[in-house]
Parts: sequence; C-alpha cells; structure tokens
Amino acid sequence: MHGFYVELRTPEGGFLPGVGGEDDGLKGGLNGIDNGRLHFTGVRVPRTNLLNRYGDVAPNGDYSSPIASPGRRFFTMLGTLVQGRVSLDGAAVAASKLALTAAITYSTQRRQFNASSDLSEEVLMDYQRHQRRLLPRLAATYAASFAHEELLEKLDGVFSGSHDTDEDRQDLETLAAAYKPLSTWLALDTLQECREATGGAGFLAENRFTSLRADLDVYATFEGDNNVLLQLVAKRLLGDYAKEFKDMDFGVLARYAATQAGRTLHRSGLRRVAQTVADSGSEKKSAIALRDEHTQHELLSDRVSSMVAELAGELRGAKSMSKEKAAALFNEHQNDLIEAARAHAELLQWEAFTRGLKDLKDPGTRQVMTWVRDLFGLCLIEKNLAWYLMNGRLSTQRARTLNAYINRLLAKIRPHSLDLVEAFGYGPEHIRAAIATGAEQERQDEAAAYARRMRASGTSVIDEKTLLARQAEIRKPGTASGRKSA
Repeated sequence: MHGFYVELRTPEGGFLPGVGGEDDGLKGGLNGIDNGRLHFTGVRVPRTNLLNRYGDVAPNGDYSSPIASPGRRFFTMLGTLVQGRVSLDGAAVAASKLALTAAITYSTQRRQFNASSDLSEEVLMDYQRHQRRLLPRLAATYAASFAHEELLEKLDGVFSGSHDTDEDRQDLETLAAAYKPLSTWLALDTLQECREATGGAGFLAENRFTSLRADLDVYATFEGDNNVLLQLVAKRLLGDYAKEFKDMDFGVLARYAATQAGRTLHRSGLRRVAQTVADSGSEKKSAIALRDEHTQHELLSDRVSSMVAELAGELRGAKSMSKEKAAALFNEHQNDLIEAARAHAELLQWEAFTRGLKDLKDPGTRQVMTWVRDLFGLCLIEKNLAWYLMNGRLSTQRARTLNAYINRLLAKIRPHSLDLVEAFGYGPEHIRAAIATGAEQERQDEAAAYARRMRASGTSVIDEKTLLARQAEIRKPGTASGRKSA
C-alpha cells in the first residue's frame, strides 16, 4: 500500500478528466466534515507523485523499499495515520471535559426537592445518585487526560526523531489503538449521562450536549472501529507474551497458562491479605486494603496478565491448524481478546494517572487527586467484580466493602467537584452552554430572596404539608392544645 498525490479538480472546481465522485449526503452528525466517494477511470499518475518515504519507483520502473517485508511495509505506511487516532483521543477527552464542566456547574446551582429543610431545596450535586452519575465519569476523564498527555509525548518523540525506533513506533501505534476506543466511548457515555443529569435543560440545543453527542458518535468508528483497534492491541499483547516464552516448548507454555493466575496471586501476597480480611471480618481493614495503591495496581494488572495467559493457552495450537480451523478457534475467543485489550488499556490509564500524581507539588491538591484516582481504580474493579470473585482475586468480605467505600470517596470528592472541572481551564468561549454561565444560580438566588421577603411580610401562603403538620401537632393527645380541644 502506498499513497499517491492525485489532482482531482480544475481551477474552476470541476472534476478533471477521468475523475468522478459524489457526496454521501447528510450524516447523523459532524456534517462540517464532508464525506463522499471518488472513482477514477484511466487516470495516469506520474511516478514522481508517489509519496516515497517507504517505497520508490526508479525511472526504469524498478520498485525499491528500505523495508523488505511487504507486511511490515504495509503496517509502517498505516502507522503514519496514527496522528488521526491521537487527535481523536484528545478531542474525545476534551468533549468529556466540556460536558462535565457544564453538568457539574449546573448541578452545584440547581436545586430540587426539600429533603432536609422546609425553607430551601437541595442542590442536585448533594444527592448521592447524582454524585454516582457524574463523579466516576469525572475520574475516568482525568485518567484519560493523563494518558493522553503521555501519548502526546510519545507522538512527539517519534515524529520529532528523538525517539523513533521500530519499538517506539510500535508502542505509539499500540497506545493510540488502546486509548482511542476508551476515550471515545467515554465521551459518548459522559455526554449522554450529563444530558440526562441536567434534565430538560440538557436537551436544549443551547447547552450542546445533543449536538456534541451527534458529532462524536462517529468517533467510535473514525480512524479505525473501536473493537477492531482493541483486537489489534490484543494481538500485540499475545505477541509480547509469546516473545517471553519463545524458547519454551508448548507443554511449558500450557502449564504456565494454567497456573499463571495462582502464582501471580501468591507472589503479590494478595491472597494472604484477602484471607486476613475475610477472617477478621473488619470492614475498616477491607477499605484500607482497597484504597492502597499497590493493591489496586495488583488487582488491575493481575486481571490483564491472567486473561492474556489464558488466551495464549487457548490459542497456542492455532499455528499448526488449517486456515479454516485457526480462524474458527480465533473467532471463538474474539470477545475475550477484546476484553483483555480493554482491561490492558484501563490499566495503562490508571498507571498514567498514578504517575501524574507524583508531579503534583501541593499536598492538598495531591490528596484530592489521589481520591479521584482511587475512585477511577475502584470503579474499574467494581465494574468487573464478578470476574474478581469468580477467579478468587477478592474475598467476599472485601467485595462487600467496595460499594460503601466508593460512596465515601464520592462524599469526599463532592466539595471539590467544581474546582476539579474548573481546573480543566475552559472558559465560557469554550463551553458555550447556557447552563454553565451562572444563570441558574441567579434564578435560585432571586427565588430565595423572594421567598424570604414573603415570609417576613407575613402574607406568604402556608405550605400544605406544613399546615397538616401543625394540625397534627395540635390534635396530639397530652399537649395543652390537645387537652383544650378535648
């Protein structure tokens, strides 16, 4: 595969001879970018129009390339497109940040229902369910942001030439293929949840959730379908796994695949910790273990290594099979491959977040961000809790404490939620959402001031629930009012 430069149109805008095309029409979103089809009939391309960094044609017609392998040449050519995936990863992270900034700003101003006071309603962000809806997605967005920054550094290293080895390029391609699916899926999920969490206001076009959701929908298939990209990541994981055992025979590899999970657990000491917690029955000890950085890393990394080892064992005979049988075997495990790649990408994000914490100088900021990192990690474990329980990685006692500890983390992070989205650094000119302008706070302040004036005047209508409560108090036996009434 090679790229050519081909002129398409005349200076007046019409197609050149032999070139034709048509527009694909309106899409579900992102119509600012055009999509269409081109076709060529008898169009001759000069050999000097070949983009010839990885392959050239001499005047006598001889083809040459510094990359001998056709397969490797193919993937090297495709690798130049990695910038698109990196850009989509960054754009998706930015969309999540914009959505969360608007939704959390609104949720700290909008009041709904009298839960704890007869005089004022509750701020939406104080409801635990609202925290559950937005704060884990905020934590995931921070993780994706830290990972994207490292991806940019890797991209700069490769394309600036400072770190441009074959291994660097392969790492860049794998990281981009791992992060782009996670960030684009996160953006779509976050935009939808923020839309719902802001009620009818979120459905208004002026608040951009619906338009951003429509524009980002295609990101899941742009520059490579997300599931296909994760399959590429899984193949890389299996390839790296095989390299570690290239000198071992299949019997050794099979035994390793069968015992990897248990040996990893014993080596990490997690089994002993889990047993201690289970025996003691202490929820406090369980929570302390879960918030430990090393415990989180062991749980997340052990899941990846165990899944890869199991897949390697299942697929180890594919090379000796016929093409048909090998394809069938691969298809039987395709979903497991993609799940392993996703777990690997999530681990990479957690690790990037953890490295980012080391650079924070202010102790208070580092503490809050550590809570956010813990929320991200524990929500990943909670999402895959069935796997951890079925594979003996978590005791039942510790699993029971997971939900309660996540809720405590939410309560700790809640007072800092507005600071966390303001730290993204987006101004009104970036957000462009009416609900993030402070207009809701002005409405709430105006309504509260009016209610205070009415109460002070003595002319305000008595709320029906308050009136019924007073009447019940009057009729209560044993009170002075009750005896007088009797």
